[in-house]
Amino acid sequence: MPKGFTDHERAQIHAQLLAKGQELFGLHGIRKTNVEEITRAVGISKGAFYLFYESKEALFFAILQQFEAEYRARLIADLARPGLSPHQRLVTVLGQSVTLALAHPLFAHFGSDEFAYLLRKLPAEQPDTHMNSDVEFSRQFIAAARAAGITITATPELMTSLLRALVMLNFHKDMIGPADYHHVAAVLIDQVVTYLMKEPTP
Repeated sequence: MPKGFTDHERAQIHAQLLAKGQELFGLHGIRKTNVEEITRAVGISKGAFYLFYESKEALFFAILQQFEAEYRARLIADLARPGLSPHQRLVTVLGQSVTLALAHPLFAHFGSDEFAYLLRKLPAEQPDTHMNSDVEFSRQFIAAARAAGITITATPELMTSLLRALVMLNFHKDMIGPADYHHVAAVLIDQVVTYLMKEPTP
């Protein structure tokens, strides 16, 4: 734990690091944001920053995990939305899995190159642990969907990969073409839902 601060000060600084880090990463991207900018915005020394996080990439990853916790909770809650067929409810929720990430400021400058950069900079065990948490979320999602009357027959592992593929669409919007992006995303989401809910092969 960071030393030299009271518990209250630690909590305040930690919250500010997350908030200011998200703001600066959203403005400049992960590679163009440096630790000095973050510490200046928060009002702490560079040395104090390293008492909380070992690198700017570790801070970015913590902000990403915070977003994902909120994002996952919202997706599961929306499975029970009334007035829609099971297929359409799942289409709506998976559509949100794309649009929520697209709208979040953290991803304003976050493309496939930045994702590869982040993986290179983080300790190897962090992405691995994160990948495992993705599969666990898919298990929870499938169980919540079943409770809401939506039968998903795909395995948690396959669903995890399909969700990642949908979210990765955000990083290739320019390649797909801005004019066609939303239509392409809608078609792919509908096809993914059809596959997730298909009857298992005997």
